[in-house]
Order: sequence, then structure tokens, then C-alpha cells
Amino acid sequence: MKLTKIFYFALVATVMLALCGCSSNHFKLKAHLKGLGSQNVKVVYVNDEGAIVENWITAQNDHFEVEGSCANPSLLLVYNSLNVAIFKTVVSSGDEIEIEGKVMSPNELKVEGSEAAKKWSAFVSEHKGLYGMIANPALNAAIEKYVKDNRKSLVSTLLVLVDYSPTSDEAVDRLLDMLDDSAKPASLLESYNMLKAKKQKPVTSLKSLNMMELTSQDFEAAVFTGSKPSVILFWDKEVKQNLRTTTIDELKMLDANTVQILDVNIDSDSAGWNSAIRNDGTTWKHYWVPGSLMNHELMPLQLTTTPTIIVTDTTGHQLYRGNDAAKARQTIESL
Repeated sequence: MKLTKIFYFALVATVMLALCGCSSNHFKLKAHLKGLGSQNVKVVYVNDEGAIVENWITAQNDHFEVEGSCANPSLLLVYNSLNVAIFKTVVSSGDEIEIEGKVMSPNELKVEGSEAAKKWSAFVSEHKGLYGMIANPALNAAIEKYVKDNRKSLVSTLLVLVDYSPTSDEAVDRLLDMLDDSAKPASLLESYNMLKAKKQKPVTSLKSLNMMELTSQDFEAAVFTGSKPSVILFWDKEVKQNLRTTTIDELKMLDANTVQILDVNIDSDSAGWNSAIRNDGTTWKHYWVPGSLMNHELMPLQLTTTPTIIVTDTTGHQLYRGNDAAKARQTIESL
């Protein structure tokens, strides 16, 4: 975005703040996320002085609370104890936000207490099948339509900045230029740029994973370098049966003679693991990792949803990561 635009947005935000006569930028957020358990979580946002705040808060029994003074508005990011992102939202002065859902279903959260946060979450939930994939044209198209239909909405700016996968910087500028100035306050743009610079990205090269194999009931290394590309399916009990069946059926269409296929159960315990695999009727190898997402082998992958499918070439380089088994299969078949 051009420098002159940033200065203009900053001027608009300053004038609006003066006119409203706000005396406090205080906010509160309560979250109850099934599967979070008791652990330290990191909450990151930009305060009313324009500085990044990183607070470690203890979550107990899937619940935690945070309050502070924020830039108005500011993105707010939450990470688990392994520094893996759990969810994102937006906070403004006076907000008292309540969030409910599941740790492994961040695209299906229920949000109350903030109209902008609620509408952003509602868009994500409505299009949850399009999230989790890299540079998804269908998600981009849905965001572009929302922007055109909601030019005065803060949610439009959030979608463009956070969820849009642009083909170029010009594509982002084009969408932002469509929006009314009131929809893109300087504090939001600045918080986005500041937090983006701190965000860690998952690894995109995978050489091997040491996991427990079902048949031998012993640990062994699954190697992703060699003569075959690989497809790895990460799943847990939260995956709905119809989605699981569709995913498995798609991967069964691949030629196991030319492709290494395997699945990894990331449930916290292995109860039901054997019976679930038996019902799938698959012949590829099956693994389980003790400790779920806290397993040191999985930490660099930063898995946040299930199912997640990763496709790698013969060097272990990631070619696809997402939840669409058909696209995973097509990626392999295009090699």
C-alpha cells in the first residue's frame, strides 16, 4: 500500500478518536475451547500506545480470560504453549468478547460480544471448507465478493488482510481501494503489519517423522525422501465420519506402487485407533504420535485443523497442504 495512503488512514483514525472522546480502550475476552486443557497460552495484540503486547496466560479446564487496553481496533492472536496459533480475532475499546469452540476446529468458533468479530467468524464458519488450503482461488473469490458487497465493513478489511491469498500486492491494494475509509482504520493496518512480522510459519520441507506404527506396535521412521512422492493424512476422532470416508476414498484412488501413502492419528490417546483403521479398509501404513500436537515431531508442522493432508515430492518438499483430498490427489497425479 502506498505510503501516502497510510498517512491518510492514520489522520482519519486520529480525527475519529478525538471526535468520539473515548476515555478508555479497555477490552475483555473469555474463551472456552474444548481440547485446550490446562496450559499456558500466549495472547498477542497491539495496545493503545502502539506497542505489541505478548501476555502468557494460564488456561485451566479449556478456559482462559484476558483483558487489556488495545489499539482501536487491533488484531488479537492466540497461541498454545508450543507457540502454534490457535485462533485470531479483532478487539476494540469496550469489547467484552466470548468465544466457544474446539481447539482443532478454529474455523467453527462461536463468537459473541463484538459485531465485527462475530461477522468475521461467521464468514469463516460459512466457508470453512475453503480454509486450510494454500492460495485457494475459491476462497479468494468469496472474499472478493464480500468486499464488493460490504464496502463499509471492517470485516472486509480483515478478510483482505488476514485471509486473502493475493496473486500480487496490487490485488490487495485493488480490494482495499474499493473500501470506504471508515472500514480500514490505521490502527488495524498497523497492528496487522506488526503482528505479521512476528508470525511463525510451519515448515515446508519434511524429511522424516518418528512415530508408532500400527502393525509392529513399535516406533519407526516414516521417510519422505527417495523414489516416491508422499501423501500424509493427519486425523483425529473429531473428523466427521462422512468427511473421513470421502477423504479415504480419494486417497485410495492413488497408485500405491508409485506413491507413498500413510495416515497419522494425532489423538491424545490411541483408544479406538485400531478399529477406526480396520473400518477404513486401507493397506497403507498407519501411525500414531503420543502427546498429540505436543509431540516434538509434529511441532514444526503447526497443525491446527483435522484433517490436514500434506503432499511432498521425492525430496520432501511440500507441494500441497490443506483439507481437500481431491486436490491432494490431483497434485500427485500432475507430477
